Amino acid sequence: MPTNPSFNWSRLQNVYYDIQTCYLPLSWSIENLYSNYRISFAPNTTLIAVASNSVPHPNLVEVYGLSGNKVTSVVYNSTPTDYISDFHFRREDLVLILNNGRFRYYIDLVGNFNEYRFTDELISLDDMTVNGKNNNESAVETGRMITNLENDEVEEIINIIETQTSDNYLVVRLEDKLILTNLETFQNYEIDISSCSSKGIEGLSINESGENVVIYIACQKTILVLKVDFGLSIFELVDQELTDGPFNTISISPNGQLAALYNSTHNKVFVVTSSFDQILLEYDTSNDSGSPYQVSWCGNDAIALSLKDEIKLIGPDQQSISFFYDIDEDDEFDLDNLLLKDSGKNNLSYTIPIIQTLSDGLRVVTSEKVQYLYRVPEKTVAMYQIGSNSPSSILADCIGKFVSNAAKAHANIALLKADGVLSMAMEDVLQVALDELDTSWHKKALKAVSFGKVYAEGTFDADKYVTVLNTVRALNQLRAPELGLFLTHSEIQYIGWKEVVKMLLRRNQHYMALRITRSLGLKDLMPLIYIHWCCYKIRKESNLSDIQLFKLIANKLLSTSNKKRNYISIDMIADVAHEEGRVILTNLLIDLEPSIANKIKKLVDFDEVELALVKAFQSGDYSLSLLMLMHIQDILPTSDFFEILNQNESKHYNSAIQSEIRDLQVEIPSDTIPIKGEVIGHTWVESLGKSHSKLMEKFLTHEDKTHELNLLKLKEFARTQLVAESEGEEYYNSYKKLLTKCLRRSIRTTTMKAIERELKILELQNRLGKTYLTNFYSEKSLTSILTKLIKMNQIKPASKIVKEFSIPQEKFWHLVLSTYSKAHEFDRLYEFVFGSLDVSTGKSPIGFEPIIDAGFANNAPKEHISAYIRNSVKYKYDEKIRLFIRNEDYESAAQEAYKNKDIEILRNLQQNVPNSDTKALQVIKTSMQKLGY
Repeated sequence: MPTNPSFNWSRLQNVYYDIQTCYLPLSWSIENLYSNYRISFAPNTTLIAVASNSVPHPNLVEVYGLSGNKVTSVVYNSTPTDYISDFHFRREDLVLILNNGRFRYYIDLVGNFNEYRFTDELISLDDMTVNGKNNNESAVETGRMITNLENDEVEEIINIIETQTSDNYLVVRLEDKLILTNLETFQNYEIDISSCSSKGIEGLSINESGENVVIYIACQKTILVLKVDFGLSIFELVDQELTDGPFNTISISPNGQLAALYNSTHNKVFVVTSSFDQILLEYDTSNDSGSPYQVSWCGNDAIALSLKDEIKLIGPDQQSISFFYDIDEDDEFDLDNLLLKDSGKNNLSYTIPIIQTLSDGLRVVTSEKVQYLYRVPEKTVAMYQIGSNSPSSILADCIGKFVSNAAKAHANIALLKADGVLSMAMEDVLQVALDELDTSWHKKALKAVSFGKVYAEGTFDADKYVTVLNTVRALNQLRAPELGLFLTHSEIQYIGWKEVVKMLLRRNQHYMALRITRSLGLKDLMPLIYIHWCCYKIRKESNLSDIQLFKLIANKLLSTSNKKRNYISIDMIADVAHEEGRVILTNLLIDLEPSIANKIKKLVDFDEVELALVKAFQSGDYSLSLLMLMHIQDILPTSDFFEILNQNESKHYNSAIQSEIRDLQVEIPSDTIPIKGEVIGHTWVESLGKSHSKLMEKFLTHEDKTHELNLLKLKEFARTQLVAESEGEEYYNSYKKLLTKCLRRSIRTTTMKAIERELKILELQNRLGKTYLTNFYSEKSLTSILTKLIKMNQIKPASKIVKEFSIPQEKFWHLVLSTYSKAHEFDRLYEFVFGSLDVSTGKSPIGFEPIIDAGFANNAPKEHISAYIRNSVKYKYDEKIRLFIRNEDYESAAQEAYKNKDIEILRNLQQNVPNSDTKALQVIKTSMQKLGY
């Protein structure tokens, strides 16, 4: 091991690159990987899928970890008419594309998959290219069609030319169109490219940004940029009008800002901006050892060429550095071997490295080893470069000097403290530790920080050191050959720890995932681990009963909380239990769901609608209960629905199961209200049933609820019957018949009295209608009948009805007062109150106060209001005076004051009465003289 990591660095202009071996040797027994196998990498090269190219169509696709450990195998019995066309990864999910328009999406690493067709339910995107076709029909019309003799259906001939995947899309290139499949929703889109397919497409590259996708198409001598907007269902195909093609390879930098184009005909590599308006580099490969097998980006800063026994890194100004592989020398002259070398086929005497772009470097894979080529970070250069005087370098140097010359080490620390850069040096060293790949250099960097902490005297945050220490431990655990997840810290920052945890869960490394999330304080990711563990147990422990599995899962979920209550969603866990056919376990798990809305949704998804209804009512959520009632009313036959309306809280499991669940002491969060009696049915009757009269009538009949049924029929009859005068007799007969029928069936005294009263009112309506030759059936109550009679000035007949129906006189008087006041029939009101317009005294059962208020409110004649004031016995004399003044009857006010010998009020009146009211002034003056003033 070198005494300084910089001894292995290679300089390219003013930056350094290093290549480190990740795994050597590899666990697989693969030879000549590039020549003998078709290969596909997962993003970040955490998985490698290989298939032998010794047969036209592979039957076996093997998936390996980066260290060469086999993870899984996919077998497909390919035939000349049904075979594997291609395979790719979407994240770590394998996508197997078949030649007949189908593809398999593997959701895990144990062979579970869902199959889809990329030709089904295609949405044709509109061409918005300038001078484009601007229609969506051509893509459908250009395909060649045949008739399937097995089902007589017309089918399109599918000829797959190329396939690729991105973060969210599968792209399939056919002869005259592209098909893009969203791998989240599995919606298919088609794009017509018939205008350029005839020109000869060399290849394509995908760059996905947010909701939009950009596809770079190498077509003849130029590049076509296809911009797809799925939100607007449009695309635009723009010719960049290049002339240096054809380009056999298009490689887009990880940040999407640059593009590398390789022309094998002219042996040139071009680096251009993503807008294709500037050539940044033009490199001639004719002077290299041969044509490059691959052209890829090494991070965002350099281009890597895969050559025979060599990887060449090209930087700005065409400067380059090479990393070579050993060539096996032949001990003997072998003509056959020389011929093999010349042919370039199955040649085992040289190595062709397979390269894959990473966000921060380049992965290099051969049959024997896996390496990582990367640009050395600036802080690492500052710390380890020979002759560096950076604070981090001085701090790291203290470790070596401490043993041999402690005084020198102390002097260096004192220098860093004096310059105020000790904390900065420690933070830089921590960053170097995170970026470092070798465990021995990890230890030295962390040891340097630990040494600096002794002198920091509280100025350095020790939590940073602990966080970095835990992160480095996690990185080393991930990189272990048993796992083969060789990820750098910057890669993890790019993809996020959530994706790393998902990688561990795909490999069923639950304990490691839990340990890492706890050590790094990633509490938000812990539910993900518990959910996956529960799903894994359900699938694996087939010999356990539903109750045993439930105990296992419940205890695990409850262990995340100090309380006996689960806070983790069981959505995915219940789905797996349902898929495995474990009905009891599914329902038990749903009881643990913390969200009542999710709980109800899950039960409905699994056709447990009765249980969902009971749970909705138990939760006390009225809106949710009504929603469930509406759903059940829509989906069930009437008889079944009525049975459910009588549903009570029931035991969904036998007593033994109930006992075992009780022993677990699990708190079910939503079961707060017991459902007994007719709660569900009554709720429906008082809410939804009112809007469904026919169904309500059937339900009440079914329940033999005669009283409620009678009331319903009466209400429905009253609501629907709008009676005209010509229909009066018909209404009378129909309503009388219904009331008589209801009266015979009634058994409640109060109901019978109410119906008898309604019959009496009906007879009254009939009699009044005949007497006054007008329709009284539209007046549904005695109050409306009396109001109509009052408006007709039929006070005496109205008074007889009041006595006949024992209506209080007070109510009748208020009704007359309200009716006449609103109609401004003030003379009729006065005559009703006093018996005659000539009389000014009288008595009122409601008092005169309401009459006075109504007079003021409706602008009654002043003399009427004054008469009412004079007859009031409730108001005192001073209150009457104020009312007279309000009524502008100053004369009556003066008389009232004189009657009560109130000289002060008289004097005030004398000062405030308008001069125009001479009569009132004379009365005031006379009154004051009589009182001796």
